[in-house]
Amino acid sequence: MKILINSLVMGLCFALVGCQSSLDSAYQDYLQRLARIFEMETIEASAISPLTYPRSRAWVETNEVAKERKTLGLLAFLSLDDCELRYVIARRNSALGKVASPSQRLHYQLDFLQHAPACIVTLRAQGQMQTAAALSAVMDEKKQRLAWFIWRGSLGEKEFRQFWQVGNREDNYPANTGAALITALEQLSAWVSQWLNGDYTSDIRAYEMNLSVIRAGDGGALYRALSTQQRALNQANTLFDNEAMVQQRICPRGQPSTQAKILQNVVSKFWIQGLQRRSAALSRRYFALMPALQALEQQLAEGEPSIYFHWRQQRDAQLKQFLAAPKAHSLRINTLYQQCNLAVGV
Repeated sequence: MKILINSLVMGLCFALVGCQSSLDSAYQDYLQRLARIFEMETIEASAISPLTYPRSRAWVETNEVAKERKTLGLLAFLSLDDCELRYVIARRNSALGKVASPSQRLHYQLDFLQHAPACIVTLRAQGQMQTAAALSAVMDEKKQRLAWFIWRGSLGEKEFRQFWQVGNREDNYPANTGAALITALEQLSAWVSQWLNGDYTSDIRAYEMNLSVIRAGDGGALYRALSTQQRALNQANTLFDNEAMVQQRICPRGQPSTQAKILQNVVSKFWIQGLQRRSAALSRRYFALMPALQALEQQLAEGEPSIYFHWRQQRDAQLKQFLAAPKAHSLRINTLYQQCNLAVGV
């Protein structure tokens, strides 16, 4: 029996990607106690696919829109002497501009769209109709592709990739999370709405500071905690689903045995008063964080690459399954209690 329990715990360590955090050790303890009661080993739950963020190179490789199609020629550029836009274009074509990050390039696009209309008016007043028409065509194309520019400079930036990395979180996650990340996501959504509605004013410093808050966010930690929870509960459910062992050990002839009383105590102490409360905290964190992120993604759906669309669809489907695990486990417990004429109410 001792070998059996040790085997169960070792298998669980691999299943939960390490045994360092208290969340993992708490589930190990719960499963170990259940296994002793049922005198059986849990069936290894199927592996959960890791949340692999698509390579940033794929953004460009899968999107023809990444290439500028309409540009101003040299002569047209030289005609912009009286326009602030000339300095915007010059900054973009400088040595620093050519190695700018996607978020910095986004602000170049916004500056261009902000200053282009006044420049077109000036050119027309000077009789430079051809240059004005060329500039107007470039401006119109940038407006049409603005959702892509914004997506690439936000959701497609390295900060969101780091946001989804697991990283190192405290053992009592999500206890030490706060509202700063939610505020940052909501602020980003507000800026996106402003830009998509034609107000192109922007503050690059404020924007970069906002991205730094998102970079330190806990998307990856949330995903890992929820997936860990689901996998552990799926293993626990294999015990409750073993009808033969339930009839033999827990409620022979439909009546609760001594082991049934012990099971009640374990469920009450380690599930209801412990892990179920932690599960509720994870759910609260999910419903605080994900709606803010999904609202941003929905705003920029027109500009997202197909590879990202499929990735977030898979991500959301997995998270939905993870969230259902605690309720499914409680239903398994209640079903067994009903079979054994025990008090129901998990």
